[in-house]
Amino acid sequence: MYKILEKKTLNANTKQMVIDAPHVAKKAQPGQFIILRVDEDGERIPLTIAGTDPAAGTVDIIFQIVGAGTMQLNALN
Repeated sequence: MYKILEKKTLNANTKQMVIDAPHVAKKAQPGQFIILRVDEDGERIPLTIAGTDPAAGTVDIIFQIVGAGTMQLNALN
């Protein structure tokens, strides 16, 4: 599992997370997608990469809480 380094509330239903994912950060570009699962059996959630910092090994994601999967994601800290 990847570690959540930062979590921000952008508005009531929109969150931003900074995730420690060095391998992803080295190759990913803003605008590309990642497939995220909250746990091993969780649904696959496609999310757009909002930004990366390859030197720090982080990936930024922004998501709206609209279904069960994003509610579970929002519950993580």
